Amino acid sequence: MNISKWSQEKEQREKASLENHSRLSKLFKENRFAFELERRRRIADLINQVEDPEQRQHLWSMQAEWDKKMKNAGSPHNRYVLAQTFFWEHFHEKWQPALQQFSRRFSNDDDYDRPT
Repeated sequence: MNISKWSQEKEQREKASLENHSRLSKLFKENRFAFELERRRRIADLINQVEDPEQRQHLWSMQAEWDKKMKNAGSPHNRYVLAQTFFWEHFHEKWQPALQQFSRRFSNDDDYDRPT
């Protein structure tokens, strides 16, 4: 694929994404119920694309846990704070240790036990 075609496709994707975001934002403001139905449909579409049944089940359980926590959060501000908390908790407990492990693995650090 040449660069100009890639650039053109990127612009089309960005335009479609912005239009979709605008539509969802308007829907959120005007009809929360319809927005929630659309949100759930999109999540289901995404999760159902996963081929591995175990992974798909894991994603569904994570989504159910997320929905339950958000439902009990109360106000929109509390949901926002809770989402931030979940993000940073996941970052510090999962992503950061994994990134540090990769960093050690790819450096020539003698302290790292490499598989033989």
